[in-house]
Amino acid sequence: MRALSYEDAYQVLLLQAADEGRGPILFGDSFDRARMVPLPFLVGESFPDVYLEFPLLGEPYLDVTLLYNDLQVGTRVDSPLAGDHGAMFDWFAQASKAQSGLCCGFELDTSNPQMPEAAVHFQPRTATSLARPFFDALGEPERGLLYERQAQRMPEGWSLAFCGMFRRKPNAPLRVCGYMDRDQQDACASSSECLEQALRAVGFTAYTSSMLEQVQRLLALVPGGVDFQFDVYPDGSLGDVFAIDAQFQIKQPHVVNEMFETGAPGRVMRQLEEWGIADGRWRQGVQATFARALPIELPQGGMGRYALTVMPQWAKIRWTKGVLQPSKLYLCAQGTVLD
Repeated sequence: MRALSYEDAYQVLLLQAADEGRGPILFGDSFDRARMVPLPFLVGESFPDVYLEFPLLGEPYLDVTLLYNDLQVGTRVDSPLAGDHGAMFDWFAQASKAQSGLCCGFELDTSNPQMPEAAVHFQPRTATSLARPFFDALGEPERGLLYERQAQRMPEGWSLAFCGMFRRKPNAPLRVCGYMDRDQQDACASSSECLEQALRAVGFTAYTSSMLEQVQRLLALVPGGVDFQFDVYPDGSLGDVFAIDAQFQIKQPHVVNEMFETGAPGRVMRQLEEWGIADGRWRQGVQATFARALPIELPQGGMGRYALTVMPQWAKIRWTKGVLQPSKLYLCAQGTVLD
C-alpha cells in the first residue's frame, strides 16, 4: 500500500485514542468536532506534530494543536478558523530553512460548537530575535516587542523558547513559555527561596506559600524536564496564571504502561490525584497509547514503513492566584514514514 493521506492518518490516530470506550470519558461531545475541524490544517511537507489536550477533572473535551516545521511558500489552510495566516506561513517557510528547530502552528478549541479562531503558536527556541519578524508577518508587531522585552528579564535557567496568542480577543495576553534547565530545576526543587527569587525576577508575584511548596514537590518528582508558562498583557504586566508542563520523556510506546505503574510519570499523576486536580481518567489517557508500523511503497521505489503512534507526553499543572486548577494531559499523535 501507499503511505496514508494526512487525513486518513489523523483519523486512525484519533479513533485509536478514543477506542475501547475512551472517547466519551476523555473527550466528551467534542470528539466529532475534533475529528473533522482539524482536517484542513493537515498541511506541510510532512505530517504535523499533533497534540491532543484534555482535562483530567470536570467536563471532558478535546483541544487539538498542530505544529509545522517544514512549510513551503504558498502553503495555506483552507479554513476560516486559520484567520489571515498567509504572510505568517510564507515568512516561516523561508525562516525555517535558515534556522533549524523552528516550528509554528495552531491550537483549535473544539470544546464549544461555536469555535473561536485558532490560537497561533510560534517556537523560536533560542533565536529570540525571530519573534519580532514572525509577529510582524502575523500583523501583530506589538506582540513581538512584548516577547523580546520579557525574554530580556528572564533569570538564568529560565530562558523563553515559545509563545502563543489568541487573535481578535480584546486585551488577550501573550502566553510566553520556556524550558527550565536542569540546574535551575534542581535548585528550585530544593529551595523555596530560590523559586521565589526566580518568580520575582520574572515579574510574577501572584503566588502563595502553598503554591511554592507544590511547585517544589513537582520539580522533585518530574522525570524529565519542565517547561513554564506566564501570561504577558499588552502593557507588559504579567497575569495571575502560572503553569508548568511536567514532561514524561518516554521514548518507546512499549514501556508506557510500566512507567506509569512504577516509574516517575505515575508518581506525578498520583500526586495530582492526591491534590484533587485529577481523577482516575488519566489512566484511560495512558491506555490510549498506540503504535503500529504499516508496510508501504516508497515514492522513490522500494518498501518502507509508515509508523503511527499515540503517546502521553506531559501533564499541565496550573495555578491561578496561587491556587491549583484542574490539570490536563497531552498525547502526541504522529504519522512518520520510515525508510
